[in-house]
Amino acid sequence: MRERLKGEVIVLVIGANHKTAPLEVREKLAIRSERLKGALFSLSNYVEQGVILSTCNRTEVYALTEDPSAGEERVKGFLSAEGGIPLQNVCPHLYVLCQREAVKHLFEVATGVDSMAIGEAEILIQVRQAVEEAERLGISRYPLSNLFRRALRVGNRARAKTAIGRGATSISSAAVELARGFFVDITRCRVLVIGAGEAGRLAAEALLKKGVSEITIASRTLNRAKALASVLGGRAIPLRNIDDALIASDIVISCSGAPHFILHSSLIKEVMKHRSHRPLLLIDIAVPRDIEPEIRVIENVCLHDINDLKEITEEARWEREREIGKVLGLIDREAAQFMVWWDSLKAVPTIKALVERAEAVRQVQLTKALKKLQHLSEEDLKRIDYLTKAIVKGITHYPIISLKKHCNSEYFQMVEGLFNLDEHDEA
Repeated sequence: MRERLKGEVIVLVIGANHKTAPLEVREKLAIRSERLKGALFSLSNYVEQGVILSTCNRTEVYALTEDPSAGEERVKGFLSAEGGIPLQNVCPHLYVLCQREAVKHLFEVATGVDSMAIGEAEILIQVRQAVEEAERLGISRYPLSNLFRRALRVGNRARAKTAIGRGATSISSAAVELARGFFVDITRCRVLVIGAGEAGRLAAEALLKKGVSEITIASRTLNRAKALASVLGGRAIPLRNIDDALIASDIVISCSGAPHFILHSSLIKEVMKHRSHRPLLLIDIAVPRDIEPEIRVIENVCLHDINDLKEITEEARWEREREIGKVLGLIDREAAQFMVWWDSLKAVPTIKALVERAEAVRQVQLTKALKKLQHLSEEDLKRIDYLTKAIVKGITHYPIISLKKHCNSEYFQMVEGLFNLDEHDEA
């Protein structure tokens, strides 16, 4: 049963990424875009507010809770159930962060400093899509959505004020760099890109920039493949007709988003019989993986998965180390400012009660006075109403500021007692 939020809320993030979990675990936890809606509905049975961020290198759940221990237990249970992994097997790979550390982590994700490919721009799009989908389904709203909106602003600000995104290596472009290291002249290679989504588009664009002229796009949805191929000047084929393209290609970059392997050992063995000993480079950047790992042992076939791209992205990291320091400084400042606002939320119930009590007193006293002022015009009555509202607003202004500044239960209790906010008599 999910937790119902009534009092002070704590933001919690639990997840696994390329630093904490092997690919075998990450691909089980990965939630593909077509599964996201169902996963969010499932998450709503565990928490009242939550956002799922699932990319090729991370799956994270951001949630609100009043009890960190209970919230952690619920979210871990969700990840275990969603990934089909026993709790005792998944927990060692999960990180758990609360409050400021959770906020800083999301800001690090949005700015790209927590990515395998430091400074990548795609993650900002993925963060936006994650919160927007949760908002559409009503599982993310105030104040969790406010955190994500701030993260998006921090991500944009980091890219505007530092060089963190300048020349950044995406996973797709890292795959192309790997291919360039394998073939002497990549411009003469024929390339097959499996998948017409964002990763496929980025890979194809990176290939074109390196001089590749012959690109085939394969997708389960032929219209998507055609749409991408028409923009890139390539050829489109349905995924089911992939055999001939595999025989003809030198490089295959796969990022289909399928929930299962689409290239099996038996298929590649058959393909290699028709290639006259020409080497075939397979690069699998999908999570879950598209290509069966056993293919590695087939002669003249070289298979790399997303883990093998780490060396390329690490080189880029060292080049941007100075910028990372600048971004982390920005994140520290932004997280501190956000937590001031977040902590002020504790005062909301007391502020609401104070404003309601003041308005109730105003209404009672105004009603009494107006009985003796029936000779006044409508315009004069409006002026009196406005005047009394302004007086109440002026009287409550500084107490409200003070409540936001002193965010502790003792102070709230003192104000509640001072203004008799627990009582319901109005005057």
